[in-house]
Amino acid sequence: MKIKILLFVLFLFTDFIFPYDWLYVQNPHNWGGGQGTIEEATVSIRPKGVYMEYGLYLTFSARNLGFSNSDTLEVQFYFDLPENSIVCDSWLWVGDEIIKGEIMDQWTASQIYEDVVNRRRDPSILFKRGQSNYELRIYPMPGNGQRKVKITYLCPTQWNTTAVQSPLPTNLLRTSYNQLSRFNVLTWLDNNWKHPQIIEFPEIEFSVESDTLLGNYLLAALPSETIQTSINFSVEAPFRNGVYVSKFEKEKEGAYQMALLPSKALNISASYKVTVLIDYDVSKSTYSKTDVFNNLKALLHNNLSEKDSFNIIFSGINISRISENWIPADSITIENTFLNFKSDQIANYSNLPTLLGNGINFVKSNGNDGSIILISNSDEAGDYNVANDLIEDLMDLMTTKLPIHVVDYENQNYSYYWFGGRTYYGNEYFYSNISRLTTANYYRLLYSEGTLSGIMSSAFQSLSGFISSFDLHTKLENGFCYGRYSLDANSTSVYLNKPILQVGKYFGSLPFVIEVSGVYNATPFSQTFTLPENEMFDSDSLNETAWTGNYIQYLEDQTQSNDVVDEIINYSVSERVLSIYSAFICLEPGMGGEVCYDCYDESELPNNVEDSLVTEKDTLSLSAYPNPFNGQVSIRLSLPSSLPNENVTFKIYNILGEIVKTYSADQIKASKKYQFTWNGTNDYGASVSSGVYFFVVSTPEKNYSVKLLLMK
Repeated sequence: MKIKILLFVLFLFTDFIFPYDWLYVQNPHNWGGGQGTIEEATVSIRPKGVYMEYGLYLTFSARNLGFSNSDTLEVQFYFDLPENSIVCDSWLWVGDEIIKGEIMDQWTASQIYEDVVNRRRDPSILFKRGQSNYELRIYPMPGNGQRKVKITYLCPTQWNTTAVQSPLPTNLLRTSYNQLSRFNVLTWLDNNWKHPQIIEFPEIEFSVESDTLLGNYLLAALPSETIQTSINFSVEAPFRNGVYVSKFEKEKEGAYQMALLPSKALNISASYKVTVLIDYDVSKSTYSKTDVFNNLKALLHNNLSEKDSFNIIFSGINISRISENWIPADSITIENTFLNFKSDQIANYSNLPTLLGNGINFVKSNGNDGSIILISNSDEAGDYNVANDLIEDLMDLMTTKLPIHVVDYENQNYSYYWFGGRTYYGNEYFYSNISRLTTANYYRLLYSEGTLSGIMSSAFQSLSGFISSFDLHTKLENGFCYGRYSLDANSTSVYLNKPILQVGKYFGSLPFVIEVSGVYNATPFSQTFTLPENEMFDSDSLNETAWTGNYIQYLEDQTQSNDVVDEIINYSVSERVLSIYSAFICLEPGMGGEVCYDCYDESELPNNVEDSLVTEKDTLSLSAYPNPFNGQVSIRLSLPSSLPNENVTFKIYNILGEIVKTYSADQIKASKKYQFTWNGTNDYGASVSSGVYFFVVSTPEKNYSVKLLLMK
């Protein structure tokens, strides 16, 4: 076993040899090669509680590298997944057949792979090289051919008061030498998981499609520009009175996932006012102003309510305010605010000191009782002399200390400053000190595995204050819970509006009991919640997989003895969860691999949709989703190719036949496919009441309609 551990240590050193993310194709017999291409990409997503199950389909090639069909190549793919992801399956296509990976210890798998490569057969092997680093190898691939794989993983989610989100793997797709023109996102939702959205691109709509085997699903084709940045998939949070608990049972033993929103579960009401300051330097971030704009809009919707207030102030040659007064944070007002506020109004250069001063003066002149969130990527206050003077001036402006939370999304072209025995990046010294002195928080991409959306969400969640000395205990009324793992390392102080995410096991019989205690506003409290079985969500064996992944990660963080390594390998192999000491290997049937006859290729579904659209191009189709709806409904329309667009009108009527909403002529374009969004307001911007409405398409020959049910 000592020899095995030494071999594993050598494997782990590859973290320092190869950069992530990176796609390389080479001839392993003469070492010629270059950057590979991802020809096709599809991501399937199934919400699974505090995780989402991702199926990542990738097709690789050596296009434009000058290889011929007689060359036998190896694909080498090094990539990152979000921290604490759990890889639980690997497939390889051999011809038209799917080979499902076998998991074994890494030493044995590597020996088999190298032996098979020497004989030029058909394996793939997938390693975990660190807590978020992975390596995939495939051999052989003809010089002008392609190889297809699927990697299945559980991705940790971020919950807020109304939504659950997780990042899409665009970092992997950016490794392609030839840029993808698009990639497809498929998702399967039910009554518990609703309203899918790409947060950074809210204009992208999911269409409702159907498959004879897999049933109804939702499809979005994401254009190439979405690949160039980090983006997030989001669905509505399925809280019941601030609590979500899913269970998977085997006899009296089971695994659970839990999300608990303290403010709602504990019935602690906290309203607040927030001024958002936006400062943008086009040279300092891979994120665009549109990314900031779209994330801000989504976060205002997800984290504020009608009892809260906000304002937005942004940089330019002159500082601009959206309003001179606090703006109510109800959903309709937020929507109307962003109709009049466009991302191109924000300057491409920083005016940080004046922006901060303007924000402080706004709060002072409007009650002096609000908080500030600064969203910035500039670094002009990086020198400590400049920073100290600016901090002093800002503190002098305040008559009452105003919390200044900082979201620092600078992620390129850093300036470096050395003083006090350490290096500071960009405005790090200034941001960390101004937030600390105002009893606020500093969130930075440089030190985070997350995304712009993630750190912005953390800033909003910290507005409502926190519960100190917090303690949470789960149990069964007739049994006990054990093996609990929190997805947030800082569990002693929790924010009111930041859900607590946990996985664990239990033994006994339900109901499920949650005990919480802590101190809020200097007042101790203790509460107990009892969840009967009918208030818990049913799950599947992926609850067990999620727990196993957390247990393996816990063991990987311990001192590595032979006993610990053996425990990791045993759990990894028996539960099919990848670890740093195991590997998924796919072999052709002649070498011991097995064809998976019940593995279904979801990546073919979008192609089937395109084929059906071609065959039905001369018929009018009309659909709406979600329906019934609460916030907004998306209406999808396809017109016959023979119908002139100028002869078509689109209107929404109530049950009395009165026109509620008219879509103007400038929305009618040359395309035969349309997607309209209705947020339940009339032509004057006023919210309409709950009830039945009709979206009507009027053509010279006849009218077509779809019934819409608005439920508030």
